[in-house]
Amino acid sequence: MKTARLLTTAALLVSGLAFAKTDNTVSLETPRTTVRASVTAQGLQGPDLQLHMTDDALRGQAFQRPVDLKLSDRRIQGTVGQEPVNVTVRERPEVVEMAGNFAGQPSSLTLSPDELVGSVGPCGYNLIIERDRKHYRGTRACGDQREDNVLVAIPEALGQGSASGRMAAISLLLSHP
Repeated sequence: MKTARLLTTAALLVSGLAFAKTDNTVSLETPRTTVRASVTAQGLQGPDLQLHMTDDALRGQAFQRPVDLKLSDRRIQGTVGQEPVNVTVRERPEVVEMAGNFAGQPSSLTLSPDELVGSVGPCGYNLIIERDRKHYRGTRACGDQREDNVLVAIPEALGQGSASGRMAAISLLLSHP
């Protein structure tokens, strides 16, 4: 009886830890690929993203490319790989929009509580929030390849910083074909 209780307690602890970890994970899931990174007070950490975020910068590596972005209230400027980034960020109640060039390509992205739509780098997205209010689901097109059933999770932890920092991190994730 004591062993069964210990096993049950251990299982609950493990499932609780897994759930807590998921709450701080930003992710992109497509039929072809899955990218995940933990959001911490220092930035984003995962196999494909190693980024350090401060109030005015996002630096590190994304998909084996160097990232050096300067953040201000209304702009994101710098480089991803060798490509320039120069976008304007606009924040309204519950909506953040960006427009300009991201990684050398025209980009325009809108994030709201109900949808994530637009293009970043070579990929265009049309996603709406799921009933769980934790995931956006829909379609994306990167070049000639269209994918359905694309899932994006953006944890609350990513929303606690500046709008330009949030959009820079999301754009790095979404610009990966």
